[in-house]
Amino acid sequence: MKSPLGLEARIPVFDLFKDALFLLWAKRGRLLSMFLPIIVVLVILDYYSSAISAPILAAMGQEGADPNLTFPPEFWVVTGISMLLSILMATTVHRFTLQDASHWPSNALRVPTRSDLRYLWRSIQIMLIAFGVALLTMVATLTVIMLLSGQNTPEGLEPLIYLSIIPTMMIMIYVLARLSITLPEIAIGAQGSDLARAWRMSKGNGSRVVIVALLLPFMVNAPFFVLASLDTLITNIIAAFGIYSMTLISITVLSLSYQFLFEFYEPDPEEDVIPEKDDNDGMDA
Repeated sequence: MKSPLGLEARIPVFDLFKDALFLLWAKRGRLLSMFLPIIVVLVILDYYSSAISAPILAAMGQEGADPNLTFPPEFWVVTGISMLLSILMATTVHRFTLQDASHWPSNALRVPTRSDLRYLWRSIQIMLIAFGVALLTMVATLTVIMLLSGQNTPEGLEPLIYLSIIPTMMIMIYVLARLSITLPEIAIGAQGSDLARAWRMSKGNGSRVVIVALLLPFMVNAPFFVLASLDTLITNIIAAFGIYSMTLISITVLSLSYQFLFEFYEPDPEEDVIPEKDDNDGMDA
């Protein structure tokens, strides 16, 4: 994608990362009041979910484990609530970054709106497409390797399966990242934004979008993943707060990346993206 001057419009990832830090720091007072309650609830839910799943996972890993061992219903209820609250946090961060204060909720812990549900549905669509592409990639890669190597026995195929994981993961990450670039648009209530628009908007910025959507979140959260591996109550709580706090930064960078690409994007004639009509979409500023 090119700018009006004919220059390549490349996402300045690290400049946007610095802008995100500055933005969040400048609005830190409102940031705490808006996001601290939902982060506390998410941390509590994560702890409860871990307490339910840990003994079951340990039992599954033992020799002679019961093959009918499953997670109880309360685990799936907690997981569903956590997913919905994560969506609420993400859409609120997008609004916090891209819109003025009249569109901000007083708190991210709120009743979901149509935009939140559309964001959830788009996220599910993106994951399904990415996994579908990954599956096709793995089948195609295995087929080519089998034809070239002549291996067709289970013993011979096992190392080939591991080999096929590399291109499969690369393709899946690439698709996942590019289709995620218009998630901020969904969050702020735009209508008519489809997956093809996301693919066109991210054209020429595939590697940078991968950094923004996936690698950067992993990098800023890596210290907290290490802390969580110590597996004590205190380190798990600190790690959970750290991961959710870093997620605010990651989502802000994604929002700024979308804003950057949108400024240079020339939509196709058939595109009919309608901005949010309701000034606050049921939210209270």
